[in-house]
Amino acid sequence: MARTLWPRDEQTEGKHLVLRSYLDGWFPILSRWNGRLLFVDGFAGPGEYLGGERGSPLVALDCVRRHKQEGRLTGIEVVCLFIESDGARARHLRGLIAREPAIPNTEVRVLEGEFDESMTEILDHIEEQNAALAPAFVMIDPFGPKGSPMNLIGRVLENDKSECLISFMYEPIRRFHGEPAYGPSLDGLFGTTDWRDCLAINDETERKQFLHRLFATQLKQHGARYVIPLELWKGNRHVYTLYFATGSPKGCDLMKQSIWKVDPSGGFSFRGYAAGQTMLFGTDTEPLADQLRERFAHGWVPVERLDDFVMSDETPYHSGLLRRYTLRRLEREDRLDVQRPRGGRGFAANRGVRVRFK
Repeated sequence: MARTLWPRDEQTEGKHLVLRSYLDGWFPILSRWNGRLLFVDGFAGPGEYLGGERGSPLVALDCVRRHKQEGRLTGIEVVCLFIESDGARARHLRGLIAREPAIPNTEVRVLEGEFDESMTEILDHIEEQNAALAPAFVMIDPFGPKGSPMNLIGRVLENDKSECLISFMYEPIRRFHGEPAYGPSLDGLFGTTDWRDCLAINDETERKQFLHRLFATQLKQHGARYVIPLELWKGNRHVYTLYFATGSPKGCDLMKQSIWKVDPSGGFSFRGYAAGQTMLFGTDTEPLADQLRERFAHGWVPVERLDDFVMSDETPYHSGLLRRYTLRRLEREDRLDVQRPRGGRGFAANRGVRVRFK
């Protein structure tokens, strides 16, 4: 029998750090151009843990409530859908929400059912109405490889301004990938049978890297323009990997900014990828300077092209680190030539500023 409540584990604590940080930026940014926003927690759980820690549904509601109180979501309708397959957990979550202070112009629903079935019904209904999905942030955090097929993720990402934060549960895959009964579930998870090529890989590290790369590739094959793999570490131990998938360069950049805000002094740190290398989200931007120099090695380049590169998933660095912490330093150290319009200063975009790396 499934437990209704359980202790919060490390991977959940780390995931909530990311969720809080990202939603704090996502809600006010999207509300500037949209009157309705959607948050979906696909594996919502009971809403709290044995120690009294708040679960992801309440973390999201806290964020909505705070932004509403501070006037950043005035007139914006927010819809929160919490999907949970276990009846006892769904009831517990409903009870917690009923005791929470009401949030103006916010609809909160707990849907009892499987994520894949519930989300498919939602998307089917929208298609039947010939309507469009509101800008959506969909969190997909399954307990194992079942219930979150790649084709369904693709249907979410087909919608403009929709994003997914996906927990990649490698450990269950590692334990069960060789068992025939798990084959169909893994076919669905990856959206391809290519994962079966890992059966011929004997080295555990190589197999792990192969499956992680395949998952990221498949997300792009299914509608994501940008994919950020986020490795959560506790000290020197890799806890697990989150994948953020979006079609928006601003969303990609915002997620990277959110990760950089997570304070590593709390014991958690994140690592990203660039040019096949695992990189710490640290304070040293010299690796970014190296990437820029390699990418734009020949001739003069408008500063806007540097923005596009840094906002993308080709580097773990974000746009806030480009000018002040990288370009200004390189110019000061005589490692960067700069062309500016007469009387111009700094590295403002769309002002005709060009740079050349030495």
